[in-house]
Amino acid sequence: MNPQAGRDCAKDVYAQAGIENPREDLDCAEVYVPFSWYEPMWLENLGFCAEGDGWKLTQEGATALDGGDIPWNCSGGVLSSNPIGASGMLRFLEVALQVRGEAGEHQVDGVRRALARPTAAGRSSLPCGCSAQKNPEPCRSSDMMVG
Repeated sequence: MNPQAGRDCAKDVYAQAGIENPREDLDCAEVYVPFSWYEPMWLENLGFCAEGDGWKLTQEGATALDGGDIPWNCSGGVLSSNPIGASGMLRFLEVALQVRGEAGEHQVDGVRRALARPTAAGRSSLPCGCSAQKNPEPCRSSDMMVG
C-alpha cells in the first residue's frame, strides 16, 4: 500500500522546507503507526526508502531511538498511547518538543528538523505533514511547514 496522496503531500512539504532527502535531512519523525506494518508502509510512502524496502529499515533498526539514523516515534507513538481525537495532534506536539530540545527521556540529540504524519481527523487517506527547524527562539507556528 502506497497512497498517492501521501507521496504528493510529502513532496510538497519537503519542497517547502528545503528537504531533498528525508532520511538524511530530517533528524526524527512522529508518524501515526497504529499497527506494526504501518511503519514500513510510511517509510516508503514518505520517501525514506524505495518502495518495498521499508521493512528493511525497520528490521535493521534505522528507526530505533537508540542508534537509528532516523528515529521514528521516539515518544512511543500511537502503539503506546492512542487517545481518540488527540492522536494526530500529539504527533505535532512530539516533533515540536524534539526540535525545542524538550522531549525528556525520549529526546534525540541535535534535532533540527522533524516530521509529523498524523491522521487527518480520522480520515487516514488525507495525509498531513510537518517539518520544523530549530531557531534560537522558541518554536512558533510560523516555523512549521504543513501540507
